[in-house]
Amino acid sequence: MKNTTTISIDLAKNVFQVAVFNKHGKLKSNQKMNAKKLGLLVTRHPEANICMEACGSAHHWGRRFIKAGHEVYLVPAHIAAKYRSGNKNDPNDALAIYEAAKRPETHFVAVRTLSQQDLASQHRLRQGYMKQRTQLANRMRGFALEYGVNFPKGISQLRRQVPKVLEAADNELTMIARGILSNHLLEQLISLDALIKEITQALTQQTRQLPACRELFRMPGIGWLGAGALYAKFGDGSAFRRGRDASASVGLVPGHRGTGDHNKTTGISKRGDKYLRYLLVHGARSAVSNVGDKPDGLSCWIRKQRAMHPINNTSVALANKLVRMAWAILSSGGQYRAPVAQ
Repeated sequence: MKNTTTISIDLAKNVFQVAVFNKHGKLKSNQKMNAKKLGLLVTRHPEANICMEACGSAHHWGRRFIKAGHEVYLVPAHIAAKYRSGNKNDPNDALAIYEAAKRPETHFVAVRTLSQQDLASQHRLRQGYMKQRTQLANRMRGFALEYGVNFPKGISQLRRQVPKVLEAADNELTMIARGILSNHLLEQLISLDALIKEITQALTQQTRQLPACRELFRMPGIGWLGAGALYAKFGDGSAFRRGRDASASVGLVPGHRGTGDHNKTTGISKRGDKYLRYLLVHGARSAVSNVGDKPDGLSCWIRKQRAMHPINNTSVALANKLVRMAWAILSSGGQYRAPVAQ
């Protein structure tokens, strides 16, 4: 951070806790204020370092402060919590954010642009609809089991089997049960299917318009949804020093634990964005399954890994490699070039 005034803000909906430190790190004030007073305070400290927790509205305020010429640092919530001293309250939280921000090893969250925010919001909307659909499908199965009807696994199977079960007369479903299953649960399922299809089409259309996403789409195992989610997460890649850091933020690098000379490497850490990891691993699994006899370097690497490891291990390893390649494209602004076979 620059050697100037630092403002640490514990964000909230209406009342913010704001701690101001001079260039020597001495606390000058730590008080509550509303949004209007916060804006006036920041205006009185041009080119200040502003530290905030990466939480709700952080990207909005970050864009606003960057536009005014400030340096903005978004501290991950779980990192800030480690530096809190005393009870959890707003004044202590503001101090903890400052302490975390001045540590050289802290990895900050990059402030999203509006295009990134749009993509991220649509992906979260789609993720929410898919979660609702899964919950509804489980509810339908549990409801039907009370009447001795067992639906097979899978949303598509459920969608096909429910009408057949409703028409069958040799089960224990009563008229009331049939009405609930048909007029309520099945209609909700069909409605959620339509919403998911609509938001997926909108996401694909928006992602196609972004040059960076078009380059990511050229990579094996990266579809339009994966390309959009990667861009929404990484932006220009400036938040990470190297590709491994980007992959670690998605939880695709091996974890480890130990003490002294006894250290053990475990499976992937599964930290960070679960939704993005889900898209990447499923895309990688598709690429592994359809590698065939393609002559490029990446396909040769996949076949070599597949000969030594199960398909799931190979898929996760490929997802890890794809994230690193995606970070290189986004951070350099370059084009995707297929690796040459060795």
